[in-house]
Amino acid sequence: MTSARKSNLLASLRTTIPQIFNDAQKPNANHRKYSIALRKLQVQLCLNSPIDKDKSHDIDYEGEEAFDKEFFRNVNKILTVKKREPHADRIVRFIAAFLQYTQQQVNDGDDMEGEETVSSRFVEHLMRHLIKGLMAKNKTVRLRSCQVVALSVNSLGEIDEDIYQDLKRALFERIRDKEASVRSQAATALSRLQGADSEVDEVDGKTITQKLVWALRHDPSAEVRRVVLFNLDQTYETIPYIVERARDADATNRRVVYLKPMAEIQDFRLIPCQERHLLLKCGLNDRDPLVKKAASKMISMHWIRHADHNLLEFLERMDILEGDAAEDILTAFLSSRIDIVNSIKFDDQFWNNLSPESSFLAKVLIQFLQAKEYDEKLDAVLPEVTRLSFITQDYAQLWREAEKGTKGDYEFIVTQLLDIAKCLDYADEVGRRKMFDLLRELIMVPDISDNHLASVVELFKIISFDERDFTRTMVEIISDIQEVSGLGEQESSYSVSNHQPEPVTDTTPLKKIKLSNRVSPKLEEDLDREPDILRKKLAQLKCLTICKHILERSEETLQNNSTLYGLLNELIVPSVKSNETVLLEEGLHCLGLFCCLDKTLGQHNLPLLTHLLKKGHLELQQKSLMILFDMLTCYGLDWMVSGLVGLDEVKDIFERSLDHDDPDMQAIAAQGLAKLMLSRIYQNRDTLKLLILLYFFPSTIDNITIQQCLSYFFPAFCYSSTVNQRMMAEVAVEALEDLCSTFDDLDENEKMTSPGQIADMLADWTEPRKVAK
Repeated sequence: MTSARKSNLLASLRTTIPQIFNDAQKPNANHRKYSIALRKLQVQLCLNSPIDKDKSHDIDYEGEEAFDKEFFRNVNKILTVKKREPHADRIVRFIAAFLQYTQQQVNDGDDMEGEETVSSRFVEHLMRHLIKGLMAKNKTVRLRSCQVVALSVNSLGEIDEDIYQDLKRALFERIRDKEASVRSQAATALSRLQGADSEVDEVDGKTITQKLVWALRHDPSAEVRRVVLFNLDQTYETIPYIVERARDADATNRRVVYLKPMAEIQDFRLIPCQERHLLLKCGLNDRDPLVKKAASKMISMHWIRHADHNLLEFLERMDILEGDAAEDILTAFLSSRIDIVNSIKFDDQFWNNLSPESSFLAKVLIQFLQAKEYDEKLDAVLPEVTRLSFITQDYAQLWREAEKGTKGDYEFIVTQLLDIAKCLDYADEVGRRKMFDLLRELIMVPDISDNHLASVVELFKIISFDERDFTRTMVEIISDIQEVSGLGEQESSYSVSNHQPEPVTDTTPLKKIKLSNRVSPKLEEDLDREPDILRKKLAQLKCLTICKHILERSEETLQNNSTLYGLLNELIVPSVKSNETVLLEEGLHCLGLFCCLDKTLGQHNLPLLTHLLKKGHLELQQKSLMILFDMLTCYGLDWMVSGLVGLDEVKDIFERSLDHDDPDMQAIAAQGLAKLMLSRIYQNRDTLKLLILLYFFPSTIDNITIQQCLSYFFPAFCYSSTVNQRMMAEVAVEALEDLCSTFDDLDENEKMTSPGQIADMLADWTEPRKVAK
């Protein structure tokens, strides 16, 4: 290029480059077109001779300085423009497009890779200029500088190591910037470096990935956490923290988890089974419908591909026997893929070769079709009652005869078949009798699991003509179990109403026995020594469990269903009198259910329950308190007061329970009182004050049950009624004074909500304008 031509270019530089920038900021501007024009101008000014692929660049340092100076002058104009200004945003994208185009010239061979070139020198000069912007006091300059770096970092090519380290340090500072928008752009820039840089920062000992994880977990801005979610690489190190965001406070972030990182994961088995089920359970039960939709779409459109679109293979890989969200997962899948629902068929070969996965699929599909009222498809897949009875009988036989390794699979299959049986129509008497015989056979199995027991009792209720027929059938079965096990005649003259319980111990070997658990080695030794006694106690425990399931499904009072009286005197009373802890606990549970069916019986046993609440061991205290709350809900406060000394004794029971040493006992008391006060069964200002203190005390700050319960209770209580809000106003100042004293006396390792925040919450709860009209 002639010197005259270059002189003209230099002279017009302050109009040429601004014109390119001006055109690039217009809507729908072609940034590649303007990048080509700017690159052409750069090459003409910065080189003394045209580029030769075989020779180093003959750089004109004077022309290069003039070009860079004018370019940076135009860049500086947008660095002070506030965010969300579209013209400045377009210039930022144009700068990134220009850097990408210059890097493309290196890849195409126009520039010599590995040597100092026009492109490499320009990138280094620009980065040094932007690093100054990253450290500026003006927040807008920091933001715009971060934006340019974030968009350009993938187009930098090879840069000087010192510049790279300076850039990293500047971004490390900006990811902790006080402005959320700056932190967001810094996180975007750092995420582009995470895969290629595993160096540890000397300041805090963290890698880029670890810094991004920290921001994901602790940054207060939902926007910053969202940026990290979109850009964080999915590795064994980061996946647990991505899954953690399924419970993010921000609904959009929760949705992003299912739309981006978890949908793009290479194999969902990279997530441990329990975490995987928790992830899906949170998504499918989220309060935001968009989050539910995203989680459902992730399962039905993305994760199913990991199993080659084979639904049974998908269920196997999901480990349905291990997790507790399998039913929600499959239901969501079926809801999203009606095309697959219509293609599923269950023939004889299917029923004769059931696996845990296929039986689970059949159960969930039938329940899904029944809930959606797809009657035509339901009739096509649902087996007849007699047919299902024979199938269940066959697999129950296999379960009882199976070896230890496969016993669990067959037990799971029987569970699914019993659930399917609940969906059948028992109008056919032949089928009903066959199912009745099968259920009697199953319930007599000595080692039947508690899950099976509950299903069998429920099925007996379904196939019975009415509740009295159901009760008579179950009482006969309990009598048969007692007869087979050799249980002797019980003391039928013993009355619960005048029972004064003996001191209870919890050292007996039967304490931890449950029907669904295997016998422990210690119990096996005891079984060898006293097999008859323990066998009878196990049978009694089984009868109590059946009785519990009966009572939970009973609605008629004892006066209208007198058959239940036999269970009360022959089974429940001796169990409550027993010194075996597990029998006593189960018997007390059944007694509580009986008391909720008979008002007089409940009142007669109030002294027993209050005695156990004071003198029993912890489990008995918890059960007694729950029973008292249930009966209060059924019969009201006046009924309970008349059965005790007076209202003061009732109040004392509640206060002692709230002040109990056991956190679970405190949680039961808080939940029960919250329900009673919301339903206006029990109203007391002193108790309300105690609940406020309990909510804010440092000793209960980590009790999640209490915190969740009372976080809902106080606003609901105050905003639902003027009377309730007035009661809160009466105790608010007293409670605040006590809490201020507690705050002043805190130990170093204790934490508590500040008095200012407490006062704000109390003021909010007592705001008259918030009361529901």
